[in-house]
Amino acid sequence: MIKLSKRLTTVASFVLKEEKVTLIDVGCDHALLDIYLLQNNDKLKIVASDNKEAPLENAKKNIIKYSFLNKIEICLKDGIKNIDENIDTVVIAGMGAETIISILEEGHNELKNIKRLIISSNNKYGLIRKEINKMGYAINDEKIVYEDNKFYVVMEFVKKRQKYSKKELYFGPILLKNKDDDFYRYYHFIKSELEEVLNKLPENHLKRNKIVKELELLNEEC
Repeated sequence: MIKLSKRLTTVASFVLKEEKVTLIDVGCDHALLDIYLLQNNDKLKIVASDNKEAPLENAKKNIIKYSFLNKIEICLKDGIKNIDENIDTVVIAGMGAETIISILEEGHNELKNIKRLIISSNNKYGLIRKEINKMGYAINDEKIVYEDNKFYVVMEFVKKRQKYSKKELYFGPILLKNKDDDFYRYYHFIKSELEEVLNKLPENHLKRNKIVKELELLNEEC
């Protein structure tokens, strides 16, 4: 069995909730996630895509090594534009929030067939929630992962219209409801970072007001 990072293992656990899935892994890198998924459920149909040839060559080598060349379609593609209409799940992991949002916005026509989005951005989780929610998706699950001295939030979205409060978009509605140890650990870390930034800013700096309001929100829940 292939070994994944803690973050990708969490992404995989979200995918594997459903027994029959046809997915595209956008920015597949070495395709280790896709190989792991098939090792755990050979009924999955997977497209491993990237917009660069070098990562796809690495992906192909691994796919051949684990004898999944007939199970994983390798595709040189930019985002989700013009994907097969049978694909029902999109996985995007390891990119910045703005890049992920841009990929989804540029492929908005394809989203009509997409039931689930499983997203693990490198930053700006509140922005991810807000913008994907605008696209007609609700947050079905989310989990905080601590790996290599950094916090990540893995999120699962399902096609559903749902409104969220500012607080829910900031903290995450599932995380806010559960409030486990990881929740407090992560948001205390965010709070410490903001306090450090605030202490270094001049009294008249334009960013102070925004940071103060964010700290007030954090202090309410943490």
